[in-house]
Amino acid sequence: MNPKNLKYRLAAMMQGRYGIDPLYKALLGLMIGLYVLNLIFPSAGLFALSLIAGGAAIFRGFSKNREKRASENRKYLAFRDSARKKGLRLLNRAKDFRTHRYRACPNCKTVLRLNKKTGVNHVTCPVCKRPFDVKISW
Repeated sequence: MNPKNLKYRLAAMMQGRYGIDPLYKALLGLMIGLYVLNLIFPSAGLFALSLIAGGAAIFRGFSKNREKRASENRKYLAFRDSARKKGLRLLNRAKDFRTHRYRACPNCKTVLRLNKKTGVNHVTCPVCKRPFDVKISW
């Protein structure tokens, strides 16, 4: 069979289908990760979960319901970005532990990064412009 012919047949078959997106890639990564875990710790449950993740990825790739798949992908991206932002915030807090403290504004709940000065500090929130006192113990 001619490779060019196969290429055109695959392109024609995928016409109108959703294809690959970040959620598809995440599901395949989850499938591979679960499969490797299953090799280390043999379990029928891990193997079944890896098959389900792979099946969901393939189903998404070949689906013709583009609006629904795009909606699922937007929700996944929002979740991923939120989790990434929270992880970076925790990492920055750990890095700044010796020099800074993080406190929330009692009015607007914005998290502020404050220099580590023990005692009571008078702070003005840069977002809502309200002054408040912060006690830093150590």
